[in-house]
This record gives sequence, structure tokens and C-alpha cells, in this order.
Amino acid sequence: MIRQLVFVSLLISTQVLAAGSGRYESSSDKSPLAKVEKLVTQEDYRAASTWLQSYLQSSKGRRSADAWNLLGFSQRKLGQYSQALYAYQQALSIKPSHLGALEYSGELYLSMQQPQRAQQNLQRLEQYCGNCAEKLQLELVVRKFRMQD
Repeated sequence: MIRQLVFVSLLISTQVLAAGSGRYESSSDKSPLAKVEKLVTQEDYRAASTWLQSYLQSSKGRRSADAWNLLGFSQRKLGQYSQALYAYQQALSIKPSHLGALEYSGELYLSMQQPQRAQQNLQRLEQYCGNCAEKLQLELVVRKFRMQD
């Protein structure tokens, strides 16, 4: 019974965790990313991707791990895996401990049939945050992936 409750709560949290669980350095209504966070929440990934590509041309945008992570998330949802991977790598080069980028690039690796790389991200998440929401979510997705094999 407890395992079922945990599993159901993790499934529900999948929706809540969209695009890095909202733990952005610049998370506020006044942030330039507030608009794009809304687009992602509304699952308008094409508009989010277009806006972010423009924003990332600015000097402030280029230095934003959150913006790169949101771009990677949007592109992954659009099936643009190589572009998403590049965006996640940019986010992690700016902030190697970016929990959202680690989780979502791990999910991307599974989509690309690279479970060993997803496992590496899982280990990094455990190192950075223990049992945080991002680690638990990636762990769930990895487990589902393995059950399909």
C-alpha cells in the first residue's frame, strides 16, 4: 500500500516538476523568464523555444543556466534531441549542479537509448541534492525505462 502511494505521488509530481520544478534563480513574475515559464506550463513548446532562442542572443540570456535548461526542455518536448542536448550542456557548463538540467538531460539520454548516461546524471543528482524531487523523478523514469527492456 505504501509503495502504491509513493508511486502515485511520484506520477502526480511529474506534472508539477515540469521544466525543473520551478526552482529557478530568477523565479518571479518580474523575471524575463516568467513569460516563457508560462508558455512551458501551457505546453506551448514551439513558442517557448522561439522566445528563448531570441533571449539567449542577449548577454544576460547567454549566462542563464535556467534559460538554457528551459530551451532544452522545450526542444526535447518537440523531439529536437540534438538541439536539446546542446542546450542542456550549455546550462550545465554555466552551473554544473543545475538540478533541472541534470534531470531533464537524463530523461533525454533515455529517449536517445543511453541509459548509462542517465544513470550518471542520477548519481550527480544524488551527490548534489540527496533525495530531491529532481533525483526522485529521474529515478522513476529510469526505473520505467528498465522495465520496458
